[in-house]
Amino acid sequence: MTRLFAAIGALLMAVAGPALADMFKIGSVQIRATAPGMAVTGGYVSITNKGHADDRLVAASAEFAKRVEIHEMIHDNGVMKMRQREGGIHIPAGGTVTLKPGGLHIMFMGLGETMVPGETREVTLEFESGHKVAVPAMVLKPADIGTKAGHGDGHDHSHGGHNHSASDSAN
Repeated sequence: MTRLFAAIGALLMAVAGPALADMFKIGSVQIRATAPGMAVTGGYVSITNKGHADDRLVAASAEFAKRVEIHEMIHDNGVMKMRQREGGIHIPAGGTVTLKPGGLHIMFMGLGETMVPGETREVTLEFESGHKVAVPAMVLKPADIGTKAGHGDGHDHSHGGHNHSASDSAN
């Protein structure tokens, strides 16, 4: 099944054309596994804007969740709080933004099923520029998020001109 999603991702990138491949480098998307009955989980990824103009990640979607939002963690009077990030996430030209636990992340809500480690799902990322990209996302145990086991180690996972590698940056 993982190969099927990789093939679908490659096909989507071929259809999207070289402009999109030249715009973004998307790291390995990681989704936190859930216990049975859990209705929410988080997703993490690094996005590099290879274009010459700033852009914003403004939305994400996934068939396995009723609602998907971009979230941030903030300190408010010494207390960590999670909230939806209004206006999306700024990605400067030539810059990289990393969505990771405890910071910026994608929140999947209204899950209809358990997210099992080892599964591959599809997530669509939407940018202010109008670009949309569907990418495979690996479900991982929480301890594997951002580790070599989670492919967050900078490997190049190219899919038809769409590079997957992780970098480090924020906001």
